[in-house]
Amino acid sequence: MDLSGLEIETERLRLTAYRETDADEIHAAVTPEICTYMTFDPAESVDEIRAVGEKWLSDAEAGREVSAVIRRKSDGRFLGMSGLHYRKDPRPGLGIWIRADAQGNGYGHEAIAALVGFAGRDLGEASVLYAVAEENGPSRAIPERLGGVVCGSDTIKRPSGPAYPGVVYRIATS
Repeated sequence: MDLSGLEIETERLRLTAYRETDADEIHAAVTPEICTYMTFDPAESVDEIRAVGEKWLSDAEAGREVSAVIRRKSDGRFLGMSGLHYRKDPRPGLGIWIRADAQGNGYGHEAIAALVGFAGRDLGEASVLYAVAEENGPSRAIPERLGGVVCGSDTIKRPSGPAYPGVVYRIATS
């Protein structure tokens, strides 16, 4: 299934598959602060985002995964990114980051809940996985609020940062 046309709306958000025109806003929002518990470092240039973005587009077209831009519906403000990925497991995994100045408003929960619903309704998945650093309380709250159950462990590491012990949640899609 081609995921490059993904569009999901929630009460406050609009999630759309990455497009090249999103690269500048992504680059500006990915700071070392938000990368603490992520598996990537901030890009050094917009061109680096565009190069990664080409892979995101290809993967979405092939149905392997989708990297979705999160925007506030009311004004189109870029808030972050989320993803539905088939990387380590045949069951899709979820990922998310929210720009530093928009954290604490429930946007992460709302975006992940939308992707969980999409995975069940449109992709026929019974459940999805969500890996998170054990000490990242705000991110752990997302799968826990969605009824997620710890089903494994992982290591969360970005190229330039320390490794963090992680937990993997299984979230039922219905």
